[in-house]
Amino acid sequence: MAISKPSNFGKWLIISVGSIFLIYSLFLGTLALFGTEINAKVTSYRQEYGERNETIRNQYTYLFGYEFNVEGKTFSGTGQRISNSVFLKHNNKMQMRVRYLQCCPQLNSAYDGNKTVLNLLILMFVGIGLLLISRKM
Repeated sequence: MAISKPSNFGKWLIISVGSIFLIYSLFLGTLALFGTEINAKVTSYRQEYGERNETIRNQYTYLFGYEFNVEGKTFSGTGQRISNSVFLKHNNKMQMRVRYLQCCPQLNSAYDGNKTVLNLLILMFVGIGLLLISRKM
């Protein structure tokens, strides 16, 4: 009776997820360091589902879409934000800050200053942590 070799699927899955976290954190870091900031027009803003089931009460998830112009061409993006119960009605005058890369404005993201940098650091540490855990498997 032959003993089967254990599968490495779990290890490769953790490596893949950790790599995705690191790649996304590198993308956000590149935008934070080298991106050009511009005001974008909010095209949609809506609340998703109901109140979040978390320890902090009165938190909701909001989805938004935006578009901006660079050299006569229009580029767009989407995102989400967690905020309190004050719902902003969408009007044609709402704007938000967006960062994009000069060489390819298709690579853009809503930019919220220190909050974006904090998200970048969290993503980087989670990615590195997952890669370190996979080495021990």
